[in-house]
Amino acid sequence: MIEKTSFREEIRMALQVRPYCAELEDTVKNLSHKAWILFKYNKDFDHQRMSCVFNEDGNLICVGYLRHGIADAHDVFEIEMPTNELASNRMNEVRKALYPTFINTCQKLRNPNKKTKLVAWKDFYGDREFYEEIGFIPYQTYVIAKRSIEKIIPGVITPVGVNVKFHSMESKEERIKYTELENQVYQGVVYRSLNMLEWMMGGPELHTISAFEGEELVGSVMCWQTGAVERLFVIPRWRNKGLGKFLITKGFEYHIKNGRNEIYTMVNEQDKEAMLLL
Repeated sequence: MIEKTSFREEIRMALQVRPYCAELEDTVKNLSHKAWILFKYNKDFDHQRMSCVFNEDGNLICVGYLRHGIADAHDVFEIEMPTNELASNRMNEVRKALYPTFINTCQKLRNPNKKTKLVAWKDFYGDREFYEEIGFIPYQTYVIAKRSIEKIIPGVITPVGVNVKFHSMESKEERIKYTELENQVYQGVVYRSLNMLEWMMGGPELHTISAFEGEELVGSVMCWQTGAVERLFVIPRWRNKGLGKFLITKGFEYHIKNGRNEIYTMVNEQDKEAMLLL
């Protein structure tokens, strides 16, 4: 039997979306520490609006916001939707509630002289069918590569002509150079700003290993306490000389030293050189 629901009951049953405000700081912190520190300490997020989704009982179940990336031909807004267990069985409702907000935010922040792409990770934030129904199309595919480091790691010869070391990036000039070079290599894939780099360096989790030819930065890899290695890059002049493999190996050594037994990374399926290396 199907019972007709009154209009008042429908309103009561609907999720509520509200803008983030200072009064919600502790509530958001309890749901997503990452989202809280992004909006509190990362200058990239000063101009963006976080949206908070509440259930019928007034409990926060999700925060939605956009990460803004810049490439030559287009801008990218990447959907972030941290949730808690109260949202686990109603993700489509959450997506439907937040989608108009995401579109409005894009309209406010986009560069009218560039193409704008709104992207969502279908593996993280929901089923493909939902996004395809509202007009999303496949954009980029990433795969996760994992490796046990309990097994013996084959020896790798140090490439001649480079000095590989921990890269503290203590000066702003160093951080600017790093960000510019990293984005040249990753052009059109995943953009990272100086603000994002400085925000990541503010905690204990990040360890960056870089290769230098004299004073010139020619390659790098980042390691995280979670066991991740990411953002491996080598400038074109130094490719096919074993530097990428050597940097990955130094990342292995860092994780072994810190007691981890498995590492992982994500790689863009279109990056054939990285796929082959990994």
